[in-house]
Amino acid sequence: MDTDRRWILLTRVVVVLHRLLERFAQGAELTIAQYRFLLTLKREPRRASVLASMSGIGRPAASALVTGLAKRGMIERYTDPDDGRAEMLRLTDAGLAEYAAFERALARDLSAYLAIDEPEGLLDRIEELAHVIDRNRTPTPRD
Repeated sequence: MDTDRRWILLTRVVVVLHRLLERFAQGAELTIAQYRFLLTLKREPRRASVLASMSGIGRPAASALVTGLAKRGMIERYTDPDDGRAEMLRLTDAGLAEYAAFERALARDLSAYLAIDEPEGLLDRIEELAHVIDRNRTPTPRD
């Protein structure tokens, strides 16, 4: 059975959009990797090892990201109440504010780049897609 070409186009769109967002983020205070970490922590506190796994990066890279974000006061470390040997990470109010500002700036850049005359139909479908992705997200363990 042939794959519907629209799925192939969606795959290409995702790749191109990721590259565009990386380019838009070059002058920003956050990188896309930092944004992914903050997005994950916005949902709930996590261990650094789980963040690394979810982001598809190694523990050394995750450690560097965590250290940088913690130095900037965007995340904080605390002892896991379920395992006193483990360290958990959570988003701070400052981190949430910077995360939100970064997200709004990327959305403005993307909107200006795409310059669609009547974007409502597309945006409605994207919202629907976001809900499908959220529903299908596989829960990850805390540890």
